[in-house]
Amino acid sequence: MSSDVVQSMVDRLKAINWKSPGEAIERGYSRAALMEEYFRRAALWLNAYGEPQMWPFFDLAEIVDPSVRADPAVIADIQGFIDEASCSSYAMDSGAAAVQWAALTSAPGVQLRPLPDPFEPLLRLYERGGSSFRFTNGFIDFGMIMVPRSNWRKHLSLTPVIELDGQVLDAVDAEGWARFHRAKQNAAD
Repeated sequence: MSSDVVQSMVDRLKAINWKSPGEAIERGYSRAALMEEYFRRAALWLNAYGEPQMWPFFDLAEIVDPSVRADPAVIADIQGFIDEASCSSYAMDSGAAAVQWAALTSAPGVQLRPLPDPFEPLLRLYERGGSSFRFTNGFIDFGMIMVPRSNWRKHLSLTPVIELDGQVLDAVDAEGWARFHRAKQNAAD
């Protein structure tokens, strides 16, 4: 399966600066909130369609409809690109999963439940600082900010964690850093 939607997703993934540690730290608060929103949305889809073999990065399109797949050459291309750019297996896996999702959503006749796009928060997270985060003792570690990974069911919620608007995300970072500096100042006093 290949389409303009799939190519658009590939182009978007290739435009990401996968190694941008300064930006990743500066935008850590919004990136953590985006990860929580990805977890929430992924949990909604899993609740509707079934269990993943692994969590938190998995091929949701395969769970929803395994008969619709992207062209294997396109998947190999994006996996190779992300692997070279990022050296992160979770970024490579989630990038390929986003391309598979684009193939599914653009396939003729596919009817999906009216749930929010599962990959948009994760893509926004990558666009705001690449794949610079780590798995640490059941958490996703963004430096000073930790997001509990937990079982996917613990992330089920109808209430969004964050809006995906750039100004909202910037405000989350500004407020997070202001709180950090106030706490640091209070500790010094």
